[in-house]
Amino acid sequence: MPRNTDFTKYGEMRMVAEYVAQAYPDDIVYMRLRLGSLAPDGPRPELKPEEAAMAGVFRRWADAVVITTDELIVIEASLRSDTGDPSKLVVYGRLVPHTPELREFMNRRLVLELVVSVEDPVVRMVAQELGIRCRRYEPKWFPEYLAQLHRRERRPVQTRGLLAPQEPET
Repeated sequence: MPRNTDFTKYGEMRMVAEYVAQAYPDDIVYMRLRLGSLAPDGPRPELKPEEAAMAGVFRRWADAVVITTDELIVIEASLRSDTGDPSKLVVYGRLVPHTPELREFMNRRLVLELVVSVEDPVVRMVAQELGIRCRRYEPKWFPEYLAQLHRRERRPVQTRGLLAPQEPET
C-alpha cells in the first residue's frame, strides 16, 4: 500500500484538535500558538518597523496551548513518539513567559504535556524525568493511519536496556 503523505502530514494536527476537544472541552484552547517575544533578537537597525513586527511570524509554535482555571498547558502531539519531543516541550516552556499572547495567564501553573499514539517507553521515561505530563491518545481513525506504515513503524523502538534493571558496576 503506498504511503499517503498528506494523511501523515495532517494527521498530527487532526489528532491534537480531537484530543483537546475531548480532554479540555470547556477550557480556552489555542491551536498552533507561536511562542516567544515578537521582537527580533537584539537591535536590528536595518529593519524598518513593519519588518521588525513581521519577525514574530518566525517564532516556534506549540501544537496547542490550553488554559484551565489553574493550569497553562503546552501540548506537543505526535502520532509516533519521537526522542525530540521532550526537548521541544522544555524549550516551549522557557518561551511561555516571553509570549505576549499568554501574559494574562502567567498566574497559572505551567504544565508541559506530551500526547502520543504510538508510545516509546524510553521517550516516556525521559519526559517524566523532565516533569512532563504524558498522555496516550488514539484517535478513531488511527488504525487507518497505522495501515499505511511499515510494520516496524507501528510499534515503539526497543529499549535496549534503558528500562531494564542495571547490574551494579564493579
